[in-house]
Amino acid sequence: MTKFLSDEFFGELQTALASDPKWTESTSGLKTTILMGVADTGANFLISVDGGSTKIQKVEKGATAEFSFEGAYDAWTKVAKGELDLQSAVLKGQLKFKGSITKILMYRDRFMRIADVIKSVPKDY
Repeated sequence: MTKFLSDEFFGELQTALASDPKWTESTSGLKTTILMGVADTGANFLISVDGGSTKIQKVEKGATAEFSFEGAYDAWTKVAKGELDLQSAVLKGQLKFKGSITKILMYRDRFMRIADVIKSVPKDY
């Protein structure tokens, strides 16, 4: 198993998203970027979606994306374990969101799918 939110974890997440029919179908006409930041470790990963294809890469702090979510390792762990959903984490202030609220609401189901796939990837905390 890989360490949660490590480079290896995001490699496995990329593979899992690429093989997830719900994800690839729902993103077939979508082009966007999502930044996942872990405030207390400094890790930042950019998820690039382009017509059903998804790539994830480690990026430096300050990288930009259409949407970004940043929070402590503990908050991300709760999301990954299913103890807290992504939307609740944002509403409770455990994850900070940047981007268009209107647009994120249109993509809500797609982003919730990322959280579901994150839960399915084997990992150690």
